Amino acid sequence: MKYSDEIIQRVRDSTDIVALVGEYVPLKKAGANYKGLCPFHSEKSPSFMVSPSRNSFHCFGCGKGGNAITFVMEMDKIPFPEALRLLAEKANIPLPKPQENVRDQEQDRARERLQELNEFAGKFFHERLLSAEGQAARDYFKARGFTKEDALKFQIGYAPGGWDSLKNAAQKAGFSQEELLAAGLVVHNEEKNSFYDKFRNRLIFPVKSNYDKILAFGGRALSDDPGPKYLNSPETLLFKKSECLYLLNEAREAIRNKGYVLVVEGYFDALALHHYGFGNAVATLGTALTSQHGRMLKRYTKDVVFSYDADTAGQAAVTRGFEPLVSAGLTIRVLVMPDAKDPDEYLTKHPKEELEALIEKAPDFFRWWAASLKKKIQGSPVEERLRALQGFAPMILQIPDETSVQAACAAIESELGLDNRDLLAIVNAERKKGFRRPEAEAGGPKGAVPGPKKEAGANDLQLEADLLALLTEEQGDFIPWAKSELPPEVFQN
Repeated sequence: MKYSDEIIQRVRDSTDIVALVGEYVPLKKAGANYKGLCPFHSEKSPSFMVSPSRNSFHCFGCGKGGNAITFVMEMDKIPFPEALRLLAEKANIPLPKPQENVRDQEQDRARERLQELNEFAGKFFHERLLSAEGQAARDYFKARGFTKEDALKFQIGYAPGGWDSLKNAAQKAGFSQEELLAAGLVVHNEEKNSFYDKFRNRLIFPVKSNYDKILAFGGRALSDDPGPKYLNSPETLLFKKSECLYLLNEAREAIRNKGYVLVVEGYFDALALHHYGFGNAVATLGTALTSQHGRMLKRYTKDVVFSYDADTAGQAAVTRGFEPLVSAGLTIRVLVMPDAKDPDEYLTKHPKEELEALIEKAPDFFRWWAASLKKKIQGSPVEERLRALQGFAPMILQIPDETSVQAACAAIESELGLDNRDLLAIVNAERKKGFRRPEAEAGGPKGAVPGPKKEAGANDLQLEADLLALLTEEQGDFIPWAKSELPPEVFQN
């Protein structure tokens, strides 16, 4: 797919790149430009620059740079045409039909049709919930502590119990069975060569993108019939579980304002938190947290508070979520609720102020983990407690900076009543064996041997020019840093 250079330039020129980047990254004025922490790699001192005069951005730490369109592509993981369309809509610029080849046309049209179908299905489910046939579903939703306003705000729906309610309605609206199958809304019975609705007699939760477009659905069973209690859409052209979090579209501003994100396991936990005023809550979608989730969350905060179920499975999920989040440069705390298995249950027993107090004093991951272990080895001799420290080393070695490693070791030893830096010695010994701590994303270790020099293209030359311009525009502020941190190989010409 190809748009004319003229229309692409018009969209770039009409986009306030400072305002755009500021939606994702807190920026501070720095001379003629703006400065902030890079959203593409972990760093403590800001090396990410935005230049309004050149309408561009550049990170002196990891080398990422470009314009408004490439920024949206990187941040939201979307292709060029979609990023261009989003910025054109914001700038009220109508896009002409693009110049495209047949394959691009087919792919783009398939995505558009799936999006149209998802929006149709979301409206269908929502209308069914509000109709007479949705009475039982509404009663169930109310019994869980929610209101009609919640149902309207989050577009909660109801999938009727019949085998083909959505299928028939969608086909009547002009969608084919093949499109319904591609969207994950129907299942194909190969033996009978027939199609039937995937979601039946379920409360429906639409999963939306940051731009409020429906990507997928989750459904909670309303009966005790055989089958899973919760059912999610399969992955499609639009939906990747590892790249989505339920209610992130609603939570972004609250996450920025509160300074942390609450990560929970289920739809109802996230909804309950939003219902009680914790608008910074998001939920995973039946899958483990990934590094992509970590990068998504880092756009809005560096502080993650886990609130998973208090059972063994929930606690194991917290531990699994540690590595991908800490490798993205996030700090992790764990919410401990003494008399409830999850936030939904806790908020039915206690006022929200008590939950706020628990969040405020939520321990960091290692102190929480050590406290869990402490219960198992309480009263054990010192030698046994020292042996228990061995289990912490692999996790600690995932932390990307030495200061945080030392802080984690001190917290664990304090919790276990061991105050002689034994854990740090164990960690250093493991490191010498070759267990390397990961480098901060996208940067690579300082002083690394550069790879083969590649021939510079037009984009590379432009990035080099932008980088030099930013250095000089900053009145020399970054020149000492550049001399010490940027090897000559960065500049190919």
